[in-house]
Amino acid sequence: MRWAVIGSVILHGFFIGLVFKNSDGRTGAYPRVIPVRLASLPPSKGAEKPAAAQQTASKSAGKKQKITAPTDKSRMTEVNSKKRPKKTSAETSKPAAEEESKKSIEGRSRGLPDGVELGSEFGSAVLDGVGFDSPYYLNVLFSKIRNGWDNPYEGADSIGCMVYFVIDRRGKIVDSAIEKSSGFAAYDQSALRAVLSAKPPPLPNQFNSDELGIHLEFRYIPYN
Repeated sequence: MRWAVIGSVILHGFFIGLVFKNSDGRTGAYPRVIPVRLASLPPSKGAEKPAAAQQTASKSAGKKQKITAPTDKSRMTEVNSKKRPKKTSAETSKPAAEEESKKSIEGRSRGLPDGVELGSEFGSAVLDGVGFDSPYYLNVLFSKIRNGWDNPYEGADSIGCMVYFVIDRRGKIVDSAIEKSSGFAAYDQSALRAVLSAKPPPLPNQFNSDELGIHLEFRYIPYN
């Protein structure tokens, strides 16, 4: 730095001398100007550029250490393995549905022997006679009633009526009545006529009673 200052002073003195020399009456061109660039001081070793320092500080501030709580995977696996699987809605509703279906079947076929077919025309059939065990006889009887039934109702709603009738030993209907009305008189009368015109066969010999009472429900379900 000191040598640079001394050199600058010498150059400036030389130029000043030339100016005074030309001012004595001598004419001539101005001396050629020589640009001089002063050297700047080198940066100190411990100094850091402001931009670099700011960038380094922002990076260090932006980095945060992520702390996660330790988890015991083996313990969680053991706990989950001991949990009971949840029952689905289908599994929970299955026993209730089976019980309801069982009650419905028992209600339709109370007192009927196994193998009796009611069909879609009859909602239920209940026997008064105890110990009647002839599904063949009942299937023949219900088939005769079904074939003779002329349903006059074809509405959009489901209806039904209950007809009670008694068959004696010879197969003659000795008693009959509308036990439960459908609310539609023509429908009830058509069901009663189907029973009276059925001409049941004589009661089976193995049946000890002289009469067989039957509660037969006529049912109409519209087709969608």
